[in-house]
Amino acid sequence: MNCLDYRRTLLAGDGESDEMKAHRLQCAACGDAHREHLAFESDLRRGLEVAVPAGFEARLLQPRVAKRRLFLAAASASALAAGVGAYAWLLRDDPLALACIDFVMKEEAKSIMMGAMPRTEAARVLADSLPLEQLERIGQIRHIGPCPFNGATAYHVVLAVPQGKVTLLIMPDTVLKSGQRAVHEGLHAAVAPLRKGSVGIVGSDAAVVSSVAGAIRG
Repeated sequence: MNCLDYRRTLLAGDGESDEMKAHRLQCAACGDAHREHLAFESDLRRGLEVAVPAGFEARLLQPRVAKRRLFLAAASASALAAGVGAYAWLLRDDPLALACIDFVMKEEAKSIMMGAMPRTEAARVLADSLPLEQLERIGQIRHIGPCPFNGATAYHVVLAVPQGKVTLLIMPDTVLKSGQRAVHEGLHAAVAPLRKGSVGIVGSDAAVVSSVAGAIRG
């Protein structure tokens, strides 16, 4: 159990398993995430008992200033052990790739809570960038929905592949000529150009990120 899997499982609403609890008790960041989740659920229940306040939706969409860090030492060690076939990460991290990592650490949970979009609508808006059929040949789509990112609208995808899970941020309006990459706090990110726009790929294992990026490029 690593931090990213803990947060995603927690948000699935199936309760906290013994393995998750053991991880949380040893991880300050996940302890904070657990308390925040419980507080959110409590606030949500209270909110359903009264009329929705004016501007509530807008406040939910505002980015939260988060100071705590997410430590993924086990995932980082796994990425290093992968060695052959992983990225040769650049010494200078790219700002856009770093922004993708920052989204996963600070905003992914909120994005999942906001709910998914209908598959037919996702297929329509992504047809020219990254068709769903292509994604589904790579892995199983666990979540897909629009989200504010980098001053525009991106499409947030959680993709389950045989080696684990990765987060995709599909950016139809962000054009790149070449790939970009970054590593921060045990998470690895690659940003690759698409037919229209680009896609950011974030995961805890460099080899998995590299494999998904390669499959998307075809």
